[in-house]
Parts: sequence; structure tokens; C-alpha cells
Amino acid sequence: LSAFIPYANELGFFLDLTEICNTIMTTPLQGTSDAGVPLVTPALIDVIFLLGSHLSTSPQVTVLESEFLSIAQGSVSHILSSPAIPGTSLTPNHPHWKVLGAIQSHVLLAQYFFHTGRKLEGKYSVTIAIALVLGTRMHRIRNNYISAGFLSGSEAMQEEKEETQRINAFWTVLALNSRWAAVEGYGSSFPYWKPAMRIDTPWPWVSC
Repeated sequence: LSAFIPYANELGFFLDLTEICNTIMTTPLQGTSDAGVPLVTPALIDVIFLLGSHLSTSPQVTVLESEFLSIAQGSVSHILSSPAIPGTSLTPNHPHWKVLGAIQSHVLLAQYFFHTGRKLEGKYSVTIAIALVLGTRMHRIRNNYISAGFLSGSEAMQEEKEETQRINAFWTVLALNSRWAAVEGYGSSFPYWKPAMRIDTPWPWVSC
């Protein structure tokens, strides 16, 4: 974990890093927050540990990289698996925290694959991340905007935090796709030319 944290922003970590790290250190994998809402998925933890082993300078940690890779690949592939209602789309049935965790996991896994020369697998993870942000309409976050003025103070703060993470998720995925499309010379996986792909999502928050 300590090897991952210094590079988290460079790797496209858009969730609350402090909150995620505290959860990893203090909560069982299937645990929940005080509000009863899980803050981190086991798959995201696995990918963070994978990148930590890759970035670590400790031989005792780096030797575990192949094992962490196998675990991460297995858990990420099932990150949204759950009993689904027949005939319905899977993604919209999941709470936002789980979809955001899935997007974050695929972003980090894509970065790992790109930086280890496994570009085809990296492109696949980017494609999944794009499908998730588009499938949950993160490109249209401020379309038909509804004010949170009638929410309580804590609810409004949670709503604002969640929206900020969704905004950052969208722009992180878009930037990752554009960067690697330019570097590798392949076409963008984001269909800009379609009218339905008009972007209403505001620019991301930037920490000063």
C-alpha cells in the first residue's frame, strides 16, 4: 500500500484515497462503512496490491507480483457479478459505489498492463471502463440537472461527493483512452461522432 500511494494520482486514482486506505487498513474485505455502505470492493483492493507489488523496491514484495496479478484478474472480471433480474441490464442495478469501484479497478489494471507491455489487455480494460461510464451516463451528469436543495446537510454533502467522483471518473477514463490511443496510434474507443455522446459533464475538480 505504501508503494502505491505516492503514484496514485499519476495512475488515475479518482476516488477518495485517504478513505480507501483507511478502509483497507481497518475494515474486513466484506465490511461496510458506518452508514452501512461498502466503501471499497475486494477487486479494487487486489488491483491496488498488484500495483503496490509492481512499484515496490522490496524483493519480498515484488516476488508476489505474479500472484497478485492472477488474483486481481480473477476478482476484477467478476467485480459486478451479482444475482440479476432476468431481462434487465446489469450495471444500472448496482449502487454507484460499486460501479465507481469497478471503473477505478479497470483504470488501474489498464495502467498496469500498459506499463508492463501488455497493451492488448490494457486496451481491453480501457474499453470496459468506457462502457461503464457511458452505460451509467457519466458523460451527461449535468444534463437535466436537479438541485439537491431539498436534501439534508449530510445528504447534500454525500450527493456532492458522489457527483464529484463520478465527474472525475468520466474525465479520467476519457483522458486514459485518448492518451493511449495517441501513443499506440489506434482509434479512440469513445464514439465522439455520435450525437448521443455529447458531453454535458463539467470539468473535473482539481486539487490546488
